[in-house]
Amino acid sequence: MHFSPSPARRAALAAALAAGALALAGCAALQPQTAEQVVAERAEARWAALIAGDPDIAWEYTQPGYRAVVTKKQYSRRFGGAGQWTGAQIHGVTCQAERCTVKVRLTSRVLVPKFMGKEITGFFDETWVREDGQWWYFQAL
Repeated sequence: MHFSPSPARRAALAAALAAGALALAGCAALQPQTAEQVVAERAEARWAALIAGDPDIAWEYTQPGYRAVVTKKQYSRRFGGAGQWTGAQIHGVTCQAERCTVKVRLTSRVLVPKFMGKEITGFFDETWVREDGQWWYFQAL
């Protein structure tokens, strides 16, 4: 004899399986992020603000000691000049206990007359530090 569950029972079983799958997916999403993941996200957000021309938001990612000495207005004055950032990609993050090094690929458009409009790309490292449980871009004074 072959047992075939009723349509209502099949729907209930399908709903239970879907709920179980969602619960397992939710558990994976609740896993704490690594320091490298957190710093990569914060570095991307900081660069997005700089590329969008909003240094006030980028200032918010600098370490508290820097912000205590340098105002948003002072920080904003540092930007401008011979180039315009057009893209930034985080190519890697390496962390130790309280310090991370972020490898950034930055693309800029040159704004000086002889080279106007040309794009250049380069790599550099930036430093992030952990203070009071949060990661901050280390901006030297």
